[in-house]
Amino acid sequence: MRILHIHPSMLSGGIEAMICATASEMARQGHDVTFCSIYQPKPDDIFWYQLSDAVHKETLGKQCTGFSLKEVFAVYRFIKRGHFDIVQLHGFFYYFFLAVLFLPRQKFFYTLHSDARMESFKWDVRFFWLKKLMFRLGRVRAITISPASQQSFSELYGCKSALCQNGIPMPVVSEASNAVDESRLTPQTKVFLHPGRITEAKNQLVLVKVFDRLIREGHDVVLLIAGKEEDDAILQQISPYFSDRIRFLGLRTDVPSLMAKADGMCLPSVWEGLPVTLLECLAVGCIPICSPVGGIVNVVADGRNGLLSKSSGEEDYYRAMLKFLQLSSTEIIRLKQECIASFQPYRISKTVEKYLAEYSR
Repeated sequence: MRILHIHPSMLSGGIEAMICATASEMARQGHDVTFCSIYQPKPDDIFWYQLSDAVHKETLGKQCTGFSLKEVFAVYRFIKRGHFDIVQLHGFFYYFFLAVLFLPRQKFFYTLHSDARMESFKWDVRFFWLKKLMFRLGRVRAITISPASQQSFSELYGCKSALCQNGIPMPVVSEASNAVDESRLTPQTKVFLHPGRITEAKNQLVLVKVFDRLIREGHDVVLLIAGKEEDDAILQQISPYFSDRIRFLGLRTDVPSLMAKADGMCLPSVWEGLPVTLLECLAVGCIPICSPVGGIVNVVADGRNGLLSKSSGEEDYYRAMLKFLQLSSTEIIRLKQECIASFQPYRISKTVEKYLAEYSR
């Protein structure tokens, strides 16, 4: 099968991680897979460089941000020229409308990587009516990544989507000393990792306020924040809280290794799809402390393989952290074992199997 995955870029993030894993696994299984980046790849587009050598990599070379009619036609010509069996979109950006409208024999699939109500921004909002029409007519077939995202899609668009839950390859973990080891101020220090770009969705201001409160109350805890500096305004809000116990690591490529040594993974998000970092967390036996949003609730059962706060609010997340800190060593061992066991359905091979089944319908 000749398959094209196309996306604006391969910056660090959950969507890009999923594209990388999915495209690479499809190529490993013998399919002719191409990934096309609309923007010219940059040195920090880490998942561009992590794509399997078996994946053909192409770029349209866009340099400047913002609207450009040139790229709309470039995408159209690239898809028409490629004679792909499947075109897999990851985000319904304005770049794709010409191709969808004027290549009627082409099969288009679109993966919704978040809550349907939160995934349309700026230009995409203006074309909402057209997106809705394309989905309802079956011109573009929608794929959702969790039962929660599937429900949000159905409620917003009034039509069905296929369910292909996110999956990941088994993370490669380094046993070498890392930032987690270096952050333990005492033998009893509990180190928590928050992996996520600095954005509104990840709710970092609430997170640092909760840890600031715990530290002032005398709890021996450290928070490490690992993610790209995407929203400068939020970074300015949280930076006054930085100290030897609340540290900003910036963009990291060793997140699974950090989680493997951390005591817990913090994700107090306001909205989510099905976070790749959550699946990595389970795979390495790190206990997640999460807010109950998006596909998180389909993966984490409170008290079984992690902890769920009642909401994304500061007080509720504080109480979830207190609950974690009160766990006995026996309960922590049990939770870690349950994390590893609950990861099994989320292997990338199972995800790709479902994608290929949808492509063949």
